[in-house]
Amino acid sequence: MSLPTTNKGFSLKLSDNSELMSSERIALTEKPMPTIKPGQVLVKMLASPVNPSDLVHLLGKYGLAAEDGAYVGFEGCGVVVKANAGLYGKYLVGKRVALSAQPGCDGVWAQYAVTKANYCLPVDKNIADEQAATLIVNPCTSVCLVERAITLGARALVINAAASQVGKGVIRYAKSVGIRVIATVRSQHNVDVLTQLGADVVLLTTSDSYQNDLKEACKKLNASVLLDAVAAEDTPMVLKAMPKGSTAIVYGRLTETHDPIGGLFSVSDVIFRDIKIEGFWLANYIGNASPLKVLRLSKKVQKLFLQGVFHTDIFKVTDFEHFAPALDHYANHKSDGKVILRPND
Repeated sequence: MSLPTTNKGFSLKLSDNSELMSSERIALTEKPMPTIKPGQVLVKMLASPVNPSDLVHLLGKYGLAAEDGAYVGFEGCGVVVKANAGLYGKYLVGKRVALSAQPGCDGVWAQYAVTKANYCLPVDKNIADEQAATLIVNPCTSVCLVERAITLGARALVINAAASQVGKGVIRYAKSVGIRVIATVRSQHNVDVLTQLGADVVLLTTSDSYQNDLKEACKKLNASVLLDAVAAEDTPMVLKAMPKGSTAIVYGRLTETHDPIGGLFSVSDVIFRDIKIEGFWLANYIGNASPLKVLRLSKKVQKLFLQGVFHTDIFKVTDFEHFAPALDHYANHKSDGKVILRPND
């Protein structure tokens, strides 16, 4: 296969101006075609979504340092066209895969991307490119979070920012394995949506009775695990309503803070109520797992897609030319669904 000599994609424009829109923090640029190092593969990109983590990264506030001029985008779907990664790499060549960007390398909002072979999951032919592009970050996170809650002995859990794609995935998967869910959201519309989806209790955080309602729901269902994507003040506030010995699994930070990471916890709860706080980052999980373990996770997630348990809501599929306004829409209206970039040939 003859490959081009240059690669077009969206690179990061770092800025201290907090007023800039997401689209003003990227630029469509061309670079020389990337080379692959041992353990890596080259992927021709077919589709890439925008996730909340991408937006935080554009602000320079993600856990990974933002590099000026680096291509951005954390996950997508594509075809492996070249490999330098042993037997697994050879196996992947020619296959359509879901992939995650390799930390420290260019992202995947581009025509081609280089990543670790271990970050590539072969995709079932019956899953469309747009859905396959969203297979890793949200669905795999949903499965891993629920299964961690199971290992902690939870019979019920609380999830905040529950109208997100991770939140919806958690509700669907938890219901399928017998874990009850208390979901918290900020809009009345999403209360109705998540109730229909199968959440046992959906609470509006802006309600005057929210904290009392949360405490009663946690007591009634014995919810002992918090899946936390908000952080900052929300973490200790929700944990206050939960039983002794509860655990918060923090996997995101949607709250705007001056701290690049942000996060608070109650020292007295940790000491006297045996409250525990742990983190989850999918890149660590996949990066440290064996290929066999990653393939098992992929097979489980894809089966859930094919069964209709998982489905990513998509607002718009767009190309390079029309990506900027779609990106800004997603930044302001995440619950409308994903924006998917299909790179121009």
